[in-house]
Amino acid sequence: MRNLFLICICLVGLICCKKESTQQKKAIAAIKNSFFIDGSIVNFNPRKIYLNKIIENSSYIIDSCKIENNKFSFKGSVEHPERFALSFEEYSSKAILIIENATITININGHSIDSPIIKGSELNDKMLSYQLKSKNIFKKIEYLFPQFQKYRLENNAEKLSEINIAMKKIEQEFIDFSYNFIQENSDSYISAIILRDQLKTKPIDTFKIINSFKNISDKVKLSPDSEIIKHQLELH
Repeated sequence: MRNLFLICICLVGLICCKKESTQQKKAIAAIKNSFFIDGSIVNFNPRKIYLNKIIENSSYIIDSCKIENNKFSFKGSVEHPERFALSFEEYSSKAILIIENATITININGHSIDSPIIKGSELNDKMLSYQLKSKNIFKKIEYLFPQFQKYRLENNAEKLSEINIAMKKIEQEFIDFSYNFIQENSDSYISAIILRDQLKTKPIDTFKIINSFKNISDKVKLSPDSEIIKHQLELH
């Protein structure tokens, strides 16, 4: 009888441990499949913040929260990473970030709302790297612009033609950099985001976009940005 009693206790213990283990696994899975945005603001005092879904050139509020002691937070889940916008009550500027299922911290300065500091997100880090390199390329155009104004005032057609050629070379350098970035990061959702942005350029290089799209991974091809590319270029 005593042995039977001990066996029963052991079985109950095993069942409890199994239930606890299953619950822990479910909790871990829920965390992995959700995002948490831990935000803070400085140098401005909005009372409310809005999370916006970006669709084409418009944004739509999908969530909101009060800002208390300069802090705010959002939580939820996304099937695939994509860009969202944070907007503020009584302010027109927005902060753009890529939301993936991770814990993301974001600090927003009222003096530069459109340039938030984002940590904890590999995709936002990669996008920042791309943006910084892009800015370094376009700084070359900023250097040429004063000369462009000078020669325009002087009506110096020869020099203006030289500067226009130089600017086009810089623009081509940026285009080449973007497509090389996509090729080197074919398994990153950033590639679909950058490629989607190429649809906004004029003229649109449809051939290059299609070839680049073919080379990105199947996982990335399921993203919302990829769906827009497929729809606009009728790729099925």
